[in-house]
Amino acid sequence: MPTQGHKRGSDDSSTSNDQGREGNKRLCAIAKGTAATPTLEMDVIKVAKEGIGKVLSRLNKVSSPYANTDFIGYLREKISALEAVIDDKVVVGVFGRSGAGKSSLMNAILGVKTLLPSGTVGACTSVIIQVEANMTDSNYVAEIDFISKEEWEKELESLLKIKEMDGEEKDKRMVNMANSKIQALYGEDAVGKSFDELKSVESETFSDIPEFLSSTRKILSFDTATKFSTEIACYIRSKRKIHGKQSKSSQIHYWPLVKYVTIKMPNSKDLLEHIVLVDLPGTGDCNKARDEMWESYITKCSSVWVVADIDRAAADSDAWNILDNSISNMGPGGQCQNITFICTKTDDINPDNYMLEMDDEDLHIEVQDSSNYSEEQKRACILHRNQQAKMEIQENYSNPYEAIDEMQLFTVSSQEFQKDNNCILRQEETEIPELRALLKSLNDQRSEKVMRDYVIGAYGILSLVHVVNHGITKSMETEKEKLHKLLEQRLEDELQNIDQFMSNIHMEFDKCLSAGVLESEKTCVTRAKEEVIAPKGKGGGGYHQTLRAVCNGQGFCRSTNGVKTNMNASLSSSLCDSIRNIFSKTFKKSQKSISAKIDNFSILLERHDEETMFPRLAFLKTEEHKLKADLKHEIIQRKKEIYSSLIKSIMTSMLPSYTEASNVHGKGSLKRMQDILESHIESSKSTMFHDAKGKMLKLLTKLREYIVQEIRSKLKEAMKQSLHNELPLPDISEHYEIVKSAHEKMTGKPITDVEDEKCVPEHSSGKETTSEQNPLTELHRSQFVDGRPCDSHQQVPLRNNRNDEKIKKKKRSVKDVLADAEFVDKHMSALIKRVTMVMAIADDLLGKKMIQDETYSNIYAAKTNAKKMRKLFQVVRSGGLPIKSAFYTALQTNEPSLVKDLEATEPFP
Repeated sequence: MPTQGHKRGSDDSSTSNDQGREGNKRLCAIAKGTAATPTLEMDVIKVAKEGIGKVLSRLNKVSSPYANTDFIGYLREKISALEAVIDDKVVVGVFGRSGAGKSSLMNAILGVKTLLPSGTVGACTSVIIQVEANMTDSNYVAEIDFISKEEWEKELESLLKIKEMDGEEKDKRMVNMANSKIQALYGEDAVGKSFDELKSVESETFSDIPEFLSSTRKILSFDTATKFSTEIACYIRSKRKIHGKQSKSSQIHYWPLVKYVTIKMPNSKDLLEHIVLVDLPGTGDCNKARDEMWESYITKCSSVWVVADIDRAAADSDAWNILDNSISNMGPGGQCQNITFICTKTDDINPDNYMLEMDDEDLHIEVQDSSNYSEEQKRACILHRNQQAKMEIQENYSNPYEAIDEMQLFTVSSQEFQKDNNCILRQEETEIPELRALLKSLNDQRSEKVMRDYVIGAYGILSLVHVVNHGITKSMETEKEKLHKLLEQRLEDELQNIDQFMSNIHMEFDKCLSAGVLESEKTCVTRAKEEVIAPKGKGGGGYHQTLRAVCNGQGFCRSTNGVKTNMNASLSSSLCDSIRNIFSKTFKKSQKSISAKIDNFSILLERHDEETMFPRLAFLKTEEHKLKADLKHEIIQRKKEIYSSLIKSIMTSMLPSYTEASNVHGKGSLKRMQDILESHIESSKSTMFHDAKGKMLKLLTKLREYIVQEIRSKLKEAMKQSLHNELPLPDISEHYEIVKSAHEKMTGKPITDVEDEKCVPEHSSGKETTSEQNPLTELHRSQFVDGRPCDSHQQVPLRNNRNDEKIKKKKRSVKDVLADAEFVDKHMSALIKRVTMVMAIADDLLGKKMIQDETYSNIYAAKTNAKKMRKLFQVVRSGGLPIKSAFYTALQTNEPSLVKDLEATEPFP
């Protein structure tokens, strides 16, 4: 039977961080082992901020001779860097051709029907839109960034040139685009006007946007989503008529002048506090600056959503081209970790046509009430088509990159989800709740990381401030000097290891690239002709203009659906192929190896746990943690630069031919342009690819030098400041103790509470590690006997304490729950493929009331274990930390060998 109409709330209530005395009570609960909640997590950060603020206030009041000391400057720098942790967000890129329903989809996910203008016939989103949470008030806010006045003048000249072209060079699509931009700003009668004529009316045209003329940002703020949507439409949509209204604000459409729009949505903390949703339309601009901005957004995306109309999704070349383009950009060279394919408009179906070759039995329709038959028939057709689309898309999809998880598929109906009544589909059948759960899961993961990183950083700073107010004995002073020398020596040893490790990577890439250079020299001319210069089946004015756009764009142009024609990529494809299979894997391995070697540097800290010394060393440990995080981020950024250097180098080599070809006009110009490009490739191929290889290897060398220098300078400075400074600072004992308790709950018991243990030979039966001990501490200790390093063959891998029966029986601590969730999130793709005891795990979760009977039945009905796991993960992703921890415990019980195998692949903390 069709479900009753349901209503979707337009807003999610945000939780205030100001909890007064009740907040302080919850903070105290951390030390007692009470499980954390989102509000509690924010309270921890709040108290940490108060402590840091108190320190900063005191630093500003320090007088001479202390005011200009290195220590004061160092603390200020650390405090400033700590604040940046909270601003770091996950970027989710939403791609799709015009008319695919992206705006409606985003409105449904965000729970506000009218946030983004949608549903207008012929309208399309024409600028990049960022959507994030408004964390300051309850208004809907748009921050509009414009191109400069000079940039628009150059673009206007280019648009007029496109309109003037005729004959074989004329491209109707590009002419329409040029007319659309000119008419949007200057009116319907502006099409035939000259550059000077258009310039003469600009004072009136731009009178309502003085921000554009003054190169400043325009900010709009409204208390209702409906009014907000109406007012921002002229800045983001290419349709002139907005909801039938012809007010002054909608007579001129300013989207051709807009770089991007940032929308800040209120009451969306649960979904967007740490997330930026970016709508990336393929605008087809011939403007290079705009295209470069589009490219820069792509490489920032951690997640990619490809949106396509379900009627076209499986066979739609545009959707698959966007998908392939996204993967090739973000797999080896970017930081994308997962791909989501979303089929929209599932409710748009004609049951009579769909059932031409099927009957009621095929769709499992049981006719009980003739008055509801048509609704049941449509619902059955929708669900059947959804299933078929998912199967077909999954069969067509291939993922060449280990860095990207298995693609997730959704078949959604934004319209059905937002209906108030007379719904054909149940709410969960629209799959919008699942997509919301996915977004919430991404937000929760980032929230946990932000809290962890902020608390660790704050603990380090507060511990250092706390200890400088306490004196130390002479014996401790002597011990401190010895420790400093030992740490410096260990640091230099590990830096040598890192340098050698990076040198080996350099040689590996050199070997691969040499093979790529030889292959490129053999195939470059043929490949360029087949793919760009003269592809089969291409001809006429449209292709002529495309080739001209390629030359004007220094080797590439992008069509209206976001798909690129890229000569540079075609020429460098053999070079990229030569390293593609090892590129991301090598960089991931580099991050783990460097992290482990930084850990090795501080092994000695575990043996220096005197009361007065330990807080100083705690600061050094937190600096080590931050350094590893910073290096990981920098390696990712440089990885993008290194990978793209091959294509950029080819572009530089080809630039003279692009410039020459773009200046060719008149009859026969297409053939002359093709000859110029082909001739240049033939004459420069002996040096072009060698140069590209050399530039890439040079960037690898710079990365190696940067890593070594950064580790040396940062850790030496941290040692100096933590071990050699005595300056009275404010008493922040209360803040210090609370943040310390939170830190211990997240990272394990404090080092001072762990008994010293010796390395145990393989043939001995050593003491078992318990859940109360810090695994990293135990790993470090296992490398020493009486303070001396053990030989590698003497060391015994620690027993996997996750599989200890004692852990299963005892209540999970905050630290354990966070570790469980991290394990589940990290290994989701592998678990889907490898878990065989799915129903046993589902039984456990059902018994603990973590899943409902209907969910259990859906899991049971799935035909394969992988499909059962996908159904189960849909619930696990949306349930937050409790269900992830329960899932992990069930996994331990039913699949202990799999858990042990996956944990063996995890890097050191």
